[in-house]
Amino acid sequence: MNTAKSDLIIVGAGILGLSAAIQVAEHGLKVQLFEKDAQPVGATRRNFGMVGTSTLSRPDEEWREYALETRKFYQRIQAQHDISFQQRDGLYLANTALEWQVLNEFAQAAPDYQIPVELLNRPQLFERYAYLDPNAKICGAIVFQEDYSVEPHLVGNRLLEYAKQLGIEIYYNACVVRTQYCNGQAEIQLASGQQYCADKVLICHGEATQILYPELLQQLGLQRCALQMAMTQPLAHQLNASIYSGLSISRYPAFEICPSHRALTEESQQGLVKDYGIHILIKQNESGQIILGDSHEYHPIQDAPQFNQREEINQFILKYCKENMGLKLPEIASRWNGYYLTHPKELACVTEAEPNIYLVSAIAGKGMTTGAGFMKKVLENYIL
Repeated sequence: MNTAKSDLIIVGAGILGLSAAIQVAEHGLKVQLFEKDAQPVGATRRNFGMVGTSTLSRPDEEWREYALETRKFYQRIQAQHDISFQQRDGLYLANTALEWQVLNEFAQAAPDYQIPVELLNRPQLFERYAYLDPNAKICGAIVFQEDYSVEPHLVGNRLLEYAKQLGIEIYYNACVVRTQYCNGQAEIQLASGQQYCADKVLICHGEATQILYPELLQQLGLQRCALQMAMTQPLAHQLNASIYSGLSISRYPAFEICPSHRALTEESQQGLVKDYGIHILIKQNESGQIILGDSHEYHPIQDAPQFNQREEINQFILKYCKENMGLKLPEIASRWNGYYLTHPKELACVTEAEPNIYLVSAIAGKGMTTGAGFMKKVLENYIL
C-alpha cells in the first residue's frame, strides 16, 4: 500500500469531483484525485457548456443558491486561470401564446428574486438578433442576463490544470475497483492493484455504476438518462446568446413559479416531445460550430446504456429549429449520446456507503450550473 496518507481521496474527475477537490485543497488539506480515463469524458465533456444560473432551479429553492455559489467558484478561478468561463445571455424564444404568457409572468416576478431579465417583443427580438428568420413562428423572447458559458471540450482539462497548481495529486487511467473502511481509515484499490488510504473517500462516479457499490446504487432507485446530441459545421453568424426553445420553458424549473406554467406543460408535453423528453438548445462553441440537442430517455441503471440514436428525434429537432427558432443550421458534423444519473424524487443523492466513504450521485443535468455550490455544501456536511 502507498503509505503516504491523504486527508481526502476523490474518485472521479468530472465537475463534481474536480470542484470538490479544488475547494478542499483551498482549505489546506491534502487531496488525491483518481480518474478512470485519460481525461474527463462523461457529462462534464458531453454537454452544451451552458451555465444556466437563472433557470435550472426554482428561484425560491436552495438550488438557486448552489447556482450562485457555482458562479462565484468559476469567476474566482477564471480570474487566475482561463477555464473558458464567460458571460453569455440566455435567450428563451416563445412560439405559442401560452409560452409568451409564461415569459411575461416570469419577467414580472423576476425582480423579487434579483434575476435580471429583459422581455423582447417580436420587433425588438429581430432587431437585436438579426440572424433569426422573422418568418419563424416566434411571439417574443426573454433574455436572462446572468447566464454564462464554458467550452465543454476545455473546461474539465483547464480545471485539472488549476487543481495541479494547488498541489492536488491527480492520477489518470486509474480505475478504483474497491473501497473499504478498515482499521480507522478509508482504503481504495486500483485495477492495477495499487492501494491508497485517506481519512475519507468521496466517490463522484458520474454514470459509472457497475464498479463501486452497484447494489447500493440500485437500491437508491437511480435512473440513467440518455440524451441525443449533435454538433454542426461552423455557422456563418456569430451568435451572441445561448438559445433555448419554447419547449425549454415548460421543462426548466425556474418557470414553475409562473401561474400559467402548469397549463403550458399540459399543452406542450405531447407526442414525441413527451415520449422522449425533447427540448431544444442551441449553443455556439469557440470554433463557430453549433452544439445541438437534446432528448431524455430514462432507464434503470442496471439496464445497458442506450447504444443507438433515434432518427425521428434528430429530424424533429432540425425541423423545429428551422420553423420555430428561425435558424437554418449548417450540416451536422457529428452526433453522440450523453448520459447522466437522476433520481425520480431527489435532486441529488449523497450516501455514506461505509464509514467515511461517501457516494455523490444523480445531480442530473444541472452539474455544470450548480455542481460546485452543491459540493461546497456536501463538503461542509461530511468532509471538512
